[in-house]
Amino acid sequence: MNHLSHTEPFSLKKIGIFAHLSHTQRTQIENIGIIRSYSEGEVIFYEGDESSYFHFLIDGEVSVYKSSASLDTITIHHFHAPSLIAEVATLKQIPYPASCEAKQISVLLKIPRDPFLHLLQNDPSLSIALISSLTQKISALELALQRHTAPNAIAKVARLIRDDLFAFNRLKQIEIARLIGITPETLSRILKKLKIEGVIAHTKSEGITVLSDEILISYCG
Repeated sequence: MNHLSHTEPFSLKKIGIFAHLSHTQRTQIENIGIIRSYSEGEVIFYEGDESSYFHFLIDGEVSVYKSSASLDTITIHHFHAPSLIAEVATLKQIPYPASCEAKQISVLLKIPRDPFLHLLQNDPSLSIALISSLTQKISALELALQRHTAPNAIAKVARLIRDDLFAFNRLKQIEIARLIGITPETLSRILKKLKIEGVIAHTKSEGITVLSDEILISYCG
């Protein structure tokens, strides 16, 4: 782990929540922040760990997931840089309710909770930016719950295509299947069905293109 310095190849200006800060304010964060690199598959924090830091994803991609009693994993959300991760738990000072894993080589900025909260108290605009991030997380969680409570597998796939088509163009099929709680084989079968019915076009090079919004929505349930 390395403390931030001005020689690092990352700039706080690239992180939206910090973009408006003055040079002095960014320097204050740099003085307390820690940069940590994670390799693909490395766990950033486990469900139940103490939430002492705010985590800002500077580069890469991570997934947040929960483990069930049967040891199956349920992917809650994928985050791409730049993103703020698990800030709710840190703000509430409760253990992380889910685990976080790097999906590729990723770089995170870790900021101790108490010094950062002190900065929030003195910068209303930063507080508003944090509230905006929380609102986005709530919306993402609501969509994830809608997908997992869909009446059947094809509704889960249709809802993900409707809500996050980009996911199909950036994730592997096994990751997509895990995201909506079905098997990769079922996902492949449903995509083939939708393609045959003319609902979507699906190629490895271009990913998925929706050809019929009306039929797709009818499958969402």
